[in-house]
Amino acid sequence: MAKRSKAAAADMRIPQNRDEVAEMIAKYGEKLREIELIETGMNESLAKVKTDAEQEAAPHVDAAEKIFRGLQIYCEANRQALLGDTGLKTAKFPTGNVSWRWKPAKVTLKGEHDAIIARILEKQADALARGETGENYANFLRLKREIDKDSMLKNPDLARTIDGVRIGSGGETFEIEPFGAQLSEAAE
Repeated sequence: MAKRSKAAAADMRIPQNRDEVAEMIAKYGEKLREIELIETGMNESLAKVKTDAEQEAAPHVDAAEKIFRGLQIYCEANRQALLGDTGLKTAKFPTGNVSWRWKPAKVTLKGEHDAIIARILEKQADALARGETGENYANFLRLKREIDKDSMLKNPDLARTIDGVRIGSGGETFEIEPFGAQLSEAAE
């Protein structure tokens, strides 16, 4: 004999009329405010724990930085003796290693990108005016092609004719926005 499964009983209250909906929205708002209070308390506790830990660690951080600087000064002054002509960049000690590493170069841009691009174009034009090719400056710029999704949303019928492009519905969401405590108290 096959067992018949029963549908799980609803673990929630479902309102039966508009008055119950209004009452449940008010309760929903209360629960959201309680959650917010708990989260605020948690964040305050975490901030205090973090501050206390930083204060406790501060003397150790200062001491570690001084030790690091002292080791660095010694190792820089004695680099040849530590490394010799081995081509290595690491000196080994019984309690640890010290190493010298080249960090890769990086470009840092200060100011608006459009202004920097304009200056590059000016330099390129100046080079061309002097009879130079200006290619070196041109290499600093690249054209970037990217798909304009906003344009596709404005013309979805045409966009759908392209293989690999799908225009989906924005969909519908359900939201509940309970009024604040002061408003619901004023309504009573």
